[in-house]
Amino acid sequence: MYHAHVLALYASFAGDRLTFLYSGSFHDEHTARLIALQEDHLEQEGAPRTSRGKLAFVMVEAYQNIVRHRVRNEELLHGPGRSVFLLRSTSEAHEVTAINAVRQEDEEKLRVGLERLDGMDLQQLKQVFLRGLQNEERTDRGGAGLGLIEMARRTGNPLRYAFAPIDAHHRLFSLQVLVGAQRAWRSTGPDLFELQRLVHTHGISLICRGRTPASVQEGLLRMIDRDLDDDRALAERAKHAYLLITGAMADMAVAEEGPMVVVAISPARITISVGAPMAAAEVERVVHLVRNVNALDAPGLQRRYRDILLGRVETVGGLELSLMDLARRSTGDVRCSELVWSGSPFVVLEVDV
Repeated sequence: MYHAHVLALYASFAGDRLTFLYSGSFHDEHTARLIALQEDHLEQEGAPRTSRGKLAFVMVEAYQNIVRHRVRNEELLHGPGRSVFLLRSTSEAHEVTAINAVRQEDEEKLRVGLERLDGMDLQQLKQVFLRGLQNEERTDRGGAGLGLIEMARRTGNPLRYAFAPIDAHHRLFSLQVLVGAQRAWRSTGPDLFELQRLVHTHGISLICRGRTPASVQEGLLRMIDRDLDDDRALAERAKHAYLLITGAMADMAVAEEGPMVVVAISPARITISVGAPMAAAEVERVVHLVRNVNALDAPGLQRRYRDILLGRVETVGGLELSLMDLARRSTGDVRCSELVWSGSPFVVLEVDV
């Protein structure tokens, strides 16, 4: 992945306390991991329980909306119709977005149903929801179902939506739900479709931006592991590389809004990138260490790695060991770039496994 794209992604989420994007295989069991992710984050932020409950419901409903209603054309789903789940959290609100491909004939039904909801107050939404329960109303890939009604009712905010063409028979459908103050929307429809295009182009499976507790990192690892269940050897390599590269970032003095990790999965390889703003002196240290590690051939790398572990030679800290372990486990050099974000140096580290 071009490191300029990593920087562009980081900049597009500026101001978020937490950004989480998923565009993998959308297994049902990931639902519980999403709940744990938001609970751990909101607990760390000191958010009230009412906010946690609302956000948990919205995240699950939006995720399941993708699982239940996206088209079943595998070629489309792995191409321009790729689904995306996105959470953007700030101190005052949480924006949840679901993007998936729908059939062209469903677009008008969705528009009509969502426009009908947009004109209702909370009492009207409640009545429509209760009538739906009593009549056991269900929709098949179209219209405003009970889940959409309840998301609008619980959040008290209108649902945002947009469509974009894929081909003659399919459309991309984005649905945005806001938990919190109405003025706190983070994304627009065009922004989201451009993000989805970037995700599709680079095979991005997961993005996590911000300072996250260990429990969140563990949940992300489990999602990566499950999505690679068909190739256990590759899954183990990917998990090790993820731990090592995020561990290396933990040994750096990261500034501003914290680091961002990007996992891209393609048939040929898995690429894991991390990017973060840093002070100039820290950038110089990181670039110097990466250059030294990449200068070692395989036997030299193995000898120095072993000598450091046995205490035979001095090391400049845990970062050098993490970088050496990354180099040993990756299919090529540890790639490093120095860029600029918001007037500060910005470093991208990247490996293939």
